[in-house]
Amino acid sequence: MDTYKKAFLFNGIGSKPEKLLINLPAPLMERYLADRDAEFSRLGLHTDLEQNTPFDRRVAEWLISLLCDRVVFDHYTQLGIIPDIGAGYSSGIVSISACFDSIPDAFAHEIILMNRATMQNLAAAGMELDMGVVIGFGYEDAEKLLFPRFSREELVIGSGNSVFCTMISGRTEAVRRALELMLEEGALKAIPFGTGVAYHHPVMAEYAQEYVDFCGSVDYQDPVHPILSVFDNRILTRGEDIMLENQRNVMTPIRWDLAIRELEQLGVTEFYDVSANGAVKKFSRLRSRRCKIYTLSDV
Repeated sequence: MDTYKKAFLFNGIGSKPEKLLINLPAPLMERYLADRDAEFSRLGLHTDLEQNTPFDRRVAEWLISLLCDRVVFDHYTQLGIIPDIGAGYSSGIVSISACFDSIPDAFAHEIILMNRATMQNLAAAGMELDMGVVIGFGYEDAEKLLFPRFSREELVIGSGNSVFCTMISGRTEAVRRALELMLEEGALKAIPFGTGVAYHHPVMAEYAQEYVDFCGSVDYQDPVHPILSVFDNRILTRGEDIMLENQRNVMTPIRWDLAIRELEQLGVTEFYDVSANGAVKKFSRLRSRRCKIYTLSDV
């Protein structure tokens, strides 16, 4: 039976660039800037984010997250910290696919760019969608409160992050009302994202066909390290499994809390947050005192 000690955790696309970049030490910032300039030029994006169209600005911000992940990942491995397994949160699935050598970095960046087509489809259909994060509610408590007050078509729990944090996803008005309700019922914070999209809600399948098709347009290599599915806790070792994980990502709810628990049960005691600003550690919780999440500042 395989044994695992070190797990790398990849964040999604929630952090703003200024928050991501503030903790990068000078050598890593230099590497990031070189990578950013090259990739933004290749993809036709402005490095001055304000110069992009609204949809391009959004994908540019998300691309910055992946560029930071690669810099931090390479920094860890150059220090001799090698993962035995890993998991990606939301767009972190795209990031880990590249860092674990299942797809090239350039293709991962193009996957992120394909979110533009999804946003254009939503806008053309007049769909008003959003997401929000709630601090103070775990998955089960959020389920009991929100349903049956809301239909699953209006709203889903996009991710159970931990015993104190959930992400909800759905129609803008339903998300707004749900966040207000959760605050009334004792949530510490309830913050709408204002993204115009509802990732990890099944409604996205209708508008993300170009994205899904693009994800499947190349051959995926077997990852050099196993990847734990955040959808069903399977250990993924084949390229075709990684492709399917990327395809189902935009419309399938996540159980990050259960993925972290499964990694602990598999024997992982050292978790390494690959985000540049320690974002994964902030919304994750470990059950065992033997386990610890290390961030870039710790390393």
